[in-house]
Amino acid sequence: MSQKSKQKFLFTEDWQLDLLKFTIQDREGYRALNKYEDTYFTLIEHQAIAYSIKKFYKKYYTIPGLTMLKETLNGIFTSREFVDLITKGEQKGIILLAEDIYTAKLHNPDVLYEQCKTFDKYVKFKDVIEDIDVTNFDKFQGYSQRISRSLEDEDENDDMQLGLLLGDLRSRQLRRKSETNVFPTPFRQINRLTGAGGYDKGSILVIIDKQKKGKTIALVNIVRGYLRMRKKVLVIDLENGRDPMLSRLEQSIMGITKSDLLSGDHDLDLRVQKKFRKYKRLGGEVVVERMPANVTTADHIQSKIDDYYQRMGIRFDIIIIDWIGKMGSISGKIDDFGRISDAYVDVANLVEKNGFEHCWSANHITRDGMKRMSTKYNPDDIAKCIDISRHVHAIFGLNRNKDEEAAGFQRMEIVEQRDGADNGRAVFVIDKAKQSMRELTTSQRKEYDTEFYDKFKDNDNEEAPTKIVKKKNSGDFK
Repeated sequence: MSQKSKQKFLFTEDWQLDLLKFTIQDREGYRALNKYEDTYFTLIEHQAIAYSIKKFYKKYYTIPGLTMLKETLNGIFTSREFVDLITKGEQKGIILLAEDIYTAKLHNPDVLYEQCKTFDKYVKFKDVIEDIDVTNFDKFQGYSQRISRSLEDEDENDDMQLGLLLGDLRSRQLRRKSETNVFPTPFRQINRLTGAGGYDKGSILVIIDKQKKGKTIALVNIVRGYLRMRKKVLVIDLENGRDPMLSRLEQSIMGITKSDLLSGDHDLDLRVQKKFRKYKRLGGEVVVERMPANVTTADHIQSKIDDYYQRMGIRFDIIIIDWIGKMGSISGKIDDFGRISDAYVDVANLVEKNGFEHCWSANHITRDGMKRMSTKYNPDDIAKCIDISRHVHAIFGLNRNKDEEAAGFQRMEIVEQRDGADNGRAVFVIDKAKQSMRELTTSQRKEYDTEFYDKFKDNDNEEAPTKIVKKKNSGDFK
């Protein structure tokens, strides 16, 4: 246990518990660790958890998961710092409390963290004041500098330091250990086509296709994929409506048609309830917000984000905007080209500000682009604003020829991307009636390539498969 300070938090025990929740649950929680000592906490159980989190972070430069926190707690229970302070019965209670910290809702996290920062400044300021000899003029300059440093915003200083190539190499190296800057998509085949198994934090990824041909189904399954990855996803809908989008998500998860959903026959199905409970236990969540087209700007979306964070403590990992081309721009431009181009810039700033891992959107193609529906789209096939390709990190086309469509296959072709292969595709079995787009397994993909890939090998850098197998119908892939 730290002996640096005997200072105690001047806040309630509930506030102190919420601070531990913030440290564990929030993506900025690691910052809070530098703002308090375990001795600040009033209750011994809070002290033990705080001590364990800080100990784990000091060694591994990352916030522990629940299993690792339990292991660390079990270790400190027998350490000299805590062995005489915690009984066997209290140990079990601390483990249960630790479990709750990972799942209990967090309210007003911004206010909580700001109060923690203020208290940290107070402690440092108090330490300086108590050390000052007001009769010694020679030390005045040193005292004034120490007072100024105690009142500085360390977060702002840390962010400035991270911009220095040579001046802060070590801190940047440590930050890379505690923070991941490359995140996978829900699709294995796409991740393999990137430079590092995923896309950089803050990447904007766009799907293009003809109207009413499956872009929203793709987005629905992208949401579902992130949900399985325990992500919290915000869906901004500018086209379909909140209830229709939620219904599509339910259909995709349950594997049923719209008529089956509306019939209510599955509402009490125990298998359905079990599947939704499984998703809930994973810890992810999806929020769908319907907002008006052509007038909604990034500032309006930011207000929604702030509202969910303040009221429910939800900090989203992923944002899906269906679709950015229907947004208004903060600049107020009304011509399609200027409005859409500026809207993408606004969204890029929004994504960076909120620390989103990825932003997905969609866009229509031009009439010329429709001629390439069976092969592969070009960057200039994007309708209304070709400038989009300048603002995004990857563009995917939803392509299929007649044979593929008849067999129930959907390709997600790389149109262009900043980091990774110039050409390539992910392949799915699609069921529009059930809003399902299921990625092929490795063996299924090999069979698909053998049957369909020859038509694309002249245009791609990939090698054509050499194995010849008997053609199968779509049922073999389901």
